[in-house]
Amino acid sequence: MQQTIVVPQRDLRPFLTLMATAAAAVFAWLAVSTELGYSPAVYDPAVTAWAVQARHALVTAVAWPLTHLGGTLGLTLLTLTMCAFLLLRGHWRRALVLAGAMLGSSLLTVVLKLVFARARPSTALLLGEPASSWSFPSGHSFNTGVFVGVLAGFALVSTASPTRKVLATVAACLAATAVGLSRVYLAYHWLTDVLAGWAIALVWLCVVGIVALTVLRPRQE
Repeated sequence: MQQTIVVPQRDLRPFLTLMATAAAAVFAWLAVSTELGYSPAVYDPAVTAWAVQARHALVTAVAWPLTHLGGTLGLTLLTLTMCAFLLLRGHWRRALVLAGAMLGSSLLTVVLKLVFARARPSTALLLGEPASSWSFPSGHSFNTGVFVGVLAGFALVSTASPTRKVLATVAACLAATAVGLSRVYLAYHWLTDVLAGWAIALVWLCVVGIVALTVLRPRQE
């Protein structure tokens, strides 16, 4: 049975604007800390060293699939699959929102990395092949957060039960957290890169939400 999109009785745009502002402030704080070497970026090397020392074969076996799913190829396939599924179910507005959100976050990832041009952790600590892009912010964390966040948002504005809405939100948070931490564990990113990825993901999700509420004004599908 299809879920319908429910137009909120209250205007959520002021709340989303406030949340986006707060998340943007956190991102800016993290960016400044990485540029100037202030806290929390000063603890990045210690966190990475701890993650390297804590490596275990079983954890590594889990970290690799997670990091691949949060990569460009993994998220592209997931996005195309989910958009196709939504279109087949007649939810073209949801497919449009998801596709637009992911395209925008992908472009923002490239721009932000070029702007901050932060070096990644030493390749001596790395598990796997070196990455060719800059480190800040973590694209895996950013784009995964947007993908699962949009899907959770669909559940939140649907007629699903409160329990399912909570489960969708928790699942989205856990997925984004797992992918982000896998990047630190494998030494592809500093912790502040991942935190910044999550922060900018929240900013972008709020922007997407505001645009969807303002322009699309989804009706029952």
